[in-house]
This record gives sequence, structure tokens and C-alpha cells, in this order.
Amino acid sequence: MVANGDGIVVGVSGGADSVCLLFLLCGLREKYNLQLHVVHINHGIRAEAGEDAAFVERLCDAWQVPCDIVHFDIPALAAEWKMSEEEAGRKARYEAFSEAASKYDCGKIAVAHNVNDEAETILFHMFRGSGLHGLTGIPAVRKHKDALIIRPILCLGRDEIEEVLRGNGIDWVTDKTNLEDKYARNRIRHNILPEAESVAPGAVKHICEVADKLAETEEFLEKLEAECLADCSISEKDNEIVLDAKKLSAFHSVIKKRAVLTCLKNVCGGGKDIGSLQVEQVMDLLDREGNREINLARGISARRSYDNVVIFTGRDAFAPESTIDISCISADEIDTDIEQLMESVAADNELNRYTKWLDYDRIDGQLEVRTRKTGDFFMLQNADGEYHRKSLKDYMIDMKIPAEERDNIPVVACDSHCVWLVGYRISDYCKLTLNTKRIVKLERK
Repeated sequence: MVANGDGIVVGVSGGADSVCLLFLLCGLREKYNLQLHVVHINHGIRAEAGEDAAFVERLCDAWQVPCDIVHFDIPALAAEWKMSEEEAGRKARYEAFSEAASKYDCGKIAVAHNVNDEAETILFHMFRGSGLHGLTGIPAVRKHKDALIIRPILCLGRDEIEEVLRGNGIDWVTDKTNLEDKYARNRIRHNILPEAESVAPGAVKHICEVADKLAETEEFLEKLEAECLADCSISEKDNEIVLDAKKLSAFHSVIKKRAVLTCLKNVCGGGKDIGSLQVEQVMDLLDREGNREINLARGISARRSYDNVVIFTGRDAFAPESTIDISCISADEIDTDIEQLMESVAADNELNRYTKWLDYDRIDGQLEVRTRKTGDFFMLQNADGEYHRKSLKDYMIDMKIPAEERDNIPVVACDSHCVWLVGYRISDYCKLTLNTKRIVKLERK
């Protein structure tokens, strides 16, 4: 973590953990010729935050370390960034650390996470339904922009940290928000971990030991996943990845799901709102033959096309402003006979996903192109030839169309009768028959 001549930005709140970190780095300063720069963040939440800043300034003055005090209005930033104060505080801190690293030409940023922090993080991720990666704990070293984040006291528990400070006559301050159960991590810290220690002494360190083993497993699975993608990828662009469905199917489900998740994240430029639900939807495409297309989260779609699975975004994304051409022709004017046209419509393949032919005489009223409304329905036909209504809402739920995308899919309707949900199905009542005389052609441009 530390090499001769390093410049290190040290995040110091004034609490026991960060004071211990600074104490240890100061002890190594002469041996390794370290250039230390402390950054203290005032989050603008607590009235006594100014006292903490003054404590850190006095400490840095006594230990001869330059110190920057950075002020943020975290409640305001949390509202602006649409995230919790906890998340906003973390984001602001690391931005400040990065700016200081650049300003002072420091290649490393030292923060004071410890064993207890790691155990809290692992449980927090587990409770939220994390994948394996989220259970691997806090990395001791990781890249962050142009610097490395280092965590020199990650191996120490809180009791050991306080023992170091007391043994050397060093004071620290206590952030009162850390004593409250307002934040999820605090509830884990105050309630769950002590109870775990009462059940099995050493539980906190045991949790972190399991995380170390999972980190090794994760590294191995990353290697297998990379081999899978190298073998199965047919083409890859910024907004489209094409996979060989047959080759992908041969891999273990763990590797397949990881590969699919990576592809989903790559086409949308990140992992927010992408999780197991979207992965399972793509796996369903993989397991079922036939050409189909589904919409996932964040404008991502996936399509099964013959022996390939295509994951893409943007190109075919549905939007309310889609243009639908509507034209009416006589059955006698089409180039093929009505029976062949019926077979083509039933195929629902690549050629007619955005082109549909309906029996014009079964449409009682004026067609309009819009987005969905309350009360919209399809007319579906059962095995006995009888028609019944199915609400558009229920159909969208059955098709697992993400809620945030349902209002963006164009609907061709006659009053509340949905004759075509663009990109999906048409109403059975309007399908062509051998008796069809007039045809309405719908085509999305």
C-alpha cells in the first residue's frame, strides 16, 4: 500500500478510526519519506461539526501535517442528486479526496475502514439481495480515477483501534450521528453485530474471512466468464451485443447469468436498475427457441433471432413519437393470396414485428395512435372460438414489460380496444380470415 516517496491524501473525520490511521501513517512518514495531506469533510448536517473540524486542525498542527477543511451541504446535495444523505456524503467525500490528490500530486488516498466496517458492508449488501461480488467485502486497494484508494487498517477491529489510541494517549471525537439508528448501517452496527458476537464470539472477523474466500471465488468466476464471452460473442458494438445462443447454453448457469449481466451492463453503460430480473428474462429467451423480443429496464431490449441472442439499446427503443403508417387496401389488391398473408402474420418474425395486417371490417370506429390509457383491452380468442377481454395492463404484466417503459410503447386503438401494441401482439378479433375483404396495413416507421 505504501512505497517510498508516496504522496498520500488522508481522510480524517476526527473519529477513532481515522485518527488511528493518521497516527500510523505519521509513524511511517520518515521511514518511507511520505508526503501526507489531510482532508476533513464538514457535511453540513451536525451543529457540532465545526468542533470536529477544529479538533482535526489542532491534531494536524501538532503532528505537522497540512490540512484542508472542505464544506458540503449534504442534505441539499442528496436532494439534488436524488439519493440518500448517506450515499451523497460518500460521493462528496471521494470527490473531495480526488480533487486534493490531483491538487497535491498524490497517487494514493488513505481511508480508515476497518474489520467492523467490512462486516457491516457485507451484511448490508446481503440484506439488499446482492450478487456474489457484493459479498466479497471492501477491497484493501482499488483504483479511483487517477489515484489508488488504500485502507491500511482494514485488518483491525474497533476494539484494537481504540486500544492503540489509548495506549498512546491519543484523543478522538465521536460523531453523534454514528450513535443513532437513523441509518441502516448504524442499525447493523448497534443491533445485529453485537448479537452475532454473543452467538459466536469472533463473528465479525469470521464474516470478513468468508468474504476473503468469496473474493477468491469471484476472481475465478470472472476468469471463466471472460472465457465464456470470448467464445460466445459474435459481435459487439456500443449499443448492441450478439451472442451465440447454442454456445452460451452449453455453459453452467452461473457463468451464463454472469455473462448476460455483463452484456446488459455494457450496452447501457452501467449497472443501475439492472439485476437478476432482467438476467432471468434473457435466460428465458435463451431457453426457448423461436424469434421473440422483450423489453428490459432502461431502454434495453433483448431479441432471440434464430441461433443468436441480441442485447441492444437505442436502435429499436419504443417511443411515443413513433410514426405509424395506416393504409387500407382491398384483399384483391395484394400481391399474395389471403391465406399466405395469414401465415405470414401468424409467423411473427423479424419481417413483420413492426408491420401488421388486420381485418378492416372488424374495426368499428376510428383508429388512433397513442400511448396506453386506463381501460385499454385486447379481444382474445379461446380454443372454442369465443372472444374475451384481457386488459392491456394485465398483458404487460404477463409479458414482464418494465413498469417504467409501459407508458412509452405506442398503442394503435379504436376507443379502448387495443388492436396493436406495437412490437408485441394484435387483437385476435381483428385478425385476417379467409373471408376478409378489406385489409388495414399498420407499419411502424
